[in-house]
Amino acid sequence: MLSNEEIKKRLLPPKGRVKVVLDADAYNEVDDQFEITWAFTHSEKLDIQAIYAAPFNNERCDGPEDGMLRSYKEVHTIMDMAGIPNKYPVYKGSTGFLTEENTPINSDAVDDLIRRANSMDGELLYVIATGAITNVASALIKDPSIAEKIVVIWLGGQPLYWSTAFEFNLSQDKIASRHVLDCGVPLVLIPTMSVASRLSTTSFELDHYLKDTSKSGEYLRKCVSDFMEEILKKGDGGLKKLTNESGKPYLRNLSDYDESEYEVIISPKAKSKIIWDIAVIAFLVNPLWTKSQLVSSPILKDDDTWELTENRHPIRVVMYLDRDAILGDMFYRISKLPK
Repeated sequence: MLSNEEIKKRLLPPKGRVKVVLDADAYNEVDDQFEITWAFTHSEKLDIQAIYAAPFNNERCDGPEDGMLRSYKEVHTIMDMAGIPNKYPVYKGSTGFLTEENTPINSDAVDDLIRRANSMDGELLYVIATGAITNVASALIKDPSIAEKIVVIWLGGQPLYWSTAFEFNLSQDKIASRHVLDCGVPLVLIPTMSVASRLSTTSFELDHYLKDTSKSGEYLRKCVSDFMEEILKKGDGGLKKLTNESGKPYLRNLSDYDESEYEVIISPKAKSKIIWDIAVIAFLVNPLWTKSQLVSSPILKDDDTWELTENRHPIRVVMYLDRDAILGDMFYRISKLPK
């Protein structure tokens, strides 16, 4: 097991080119498509080794296995659009979520991650995770020694000062989420609301930067347009299968007063779409686009809340993202891909 000092060293943002694998629920909505495509454009920083399909379960699939299979297919579509069909190996991941703490779900993705981590020969493998963390947790359970050979960068949960940790990636597989937080693997955690949520764009902005540019740019622009229409019709952001709560469960108990006492005012909304998953790429491509700090790893409780700690192993938590710089670089690079 790594000492706290060794973990701290590995959690410094890397300099130069690093080997990475991408673990993504690519069909969950539309942000993984941007993340993966943008990663393709930064080969000077990211030496992509493989891409793994992660499970998810929302209104866009018929269960976790179907979500994973749709993600597997979507990754191939993303490569085709970028003009690099089959350039990177793609592996199918877990067909469900963990049901027992010490029992992994075997998959091609899990076996590949273990094999690659064990063949690194002193070099670190960066695992970029943007969905339920099932594949990564399963690999760590199956071979705990890889915790000394990888660094996990994961978009999941909420800021540690929030009254809830509830979030789609984290709450779909709480057993896996808890394992990654508890096992001592070097972890960079990028919370969603107030951090990754800064990375929002609009249809007007996408039209300006991506319309009639590259094949990828046009595909991504249309993905967002179609997705926003889908949400408008269904009125669901993908959480119906995860919770029966009305409203927005990721905003649980944030106000310290009774909101029901206030009049609900209906007014027009200026629509936007958060491109959550590009946050993980930003951390590796240019650490100066982010602000982060080391903290003692929190405990994820059964009620989807954080228990803050002082004496556990450290993790790095990102607290700020430079939205304009990140989206500017992404739009420019994607627009220059093949037509």
